[in-house]
Amino acid sequence: MSDGNFNRQLLPKNELSAGLRAGKAQMRTRAEQAFLQVLTDELPQLAEADIARLHDKFMQMLRQPS
Repeated sequence: MSDGNFNRQLLPKNELSAGLRAGKAQMRTRAEQAFLQVLTDELPQLAEADIARLHDKFMQMLRQPS
């Protein structure tokens, strides 16, 4: 019997869990695009190598479990 806590592992393997994964991927893509836009708009003096390094670090942070 559930105690009211939400547990993703209890979800059936169907469209619901696939939708959850798709939503996470979409939000990750949007976050990546927003981060790159902020870097180029707010820090135009950054070199391409610096932008790539910061982008890689940001993506690694997104992939880490919270």
